Amino acid sequence: MVKPPLSWQGALFAFATNMLLVTVLTGLVQTMTLPIEFETIATLLGPLLAGSLTALYVQQRGGMHAFLGGMLSVLPLTVFIFQGSWQPAVYAGAFCTIGGALTEVVQRRVKKRD
Repeated sequence: MVKPPLSWQGALFAFATNMLLVTVLTGLVQTMTLPIEFETIATLLGPLLAGSLTALYVQQRGGMHAFLGGMLSVLPLTVFIFQGSWQPAVYAGAFCTIGGALTEVVQRRVKKRD
């Protein structure tokens, strides 16, 4: 069984979605002056959602597309959102990958049942 090729649109979608959700959620937490725990939650939940949306968008190999987009977003997140702190940006990229991979597994199981 041959795997379908990766599409640059899928990786770009993951990149843009991860950037958007992390930026919006982090900005929301900082604007509302919530404790640091909420920023951590925003840094993890936004990328999980971005990875899931990527897997739903590309339909096949969602985890790989989410990985590419999530890892491409690490540098811009480090520089522009997290003020030079690279650890949350790496977490955001990793959780984007996890969200895409988990959604891909669920999609495969649903297809197997049909």
